[in-house]
Amino acid sequence: MDEQPVEGVVRAWDDEQGWGVLASPGVPGEVWAHFSAVLTGPGEFASLSPGEPVVFRWERADQDGYAYRATEVRRPGDPSGPPPGDDPGADIDARIEWDE
Repeated sequence: MDEQPVEGVVRAWDDEQGWGVLASPGVPGEVWAHFSAVLTGPGEFASLSPGEPVVFRWERADQDGYAYRATEVRRPGDPSGPPPGDDPGADIDARIEWDE
């Protein structure tokens, strides 16, 4: 089950690899984030920048050495994607191949 949305910041992001790291006082550790979890408008490239503020949902998971992974990421006030939790039918695990 996803945790409640939290405000945070992008610590690192690599467009070539398609993932990065988020941090928030509302999460007990850094959070791994895949580009497919970044909510964007149609046809927009899912990219984030270090230092950029974000709002994200997360879950406990062992992902590439991180104990948490983001399930939805958006920019605060960004209307291009639904706010976290507004699409209960969305299943991010169906779009991402997770390391187990």
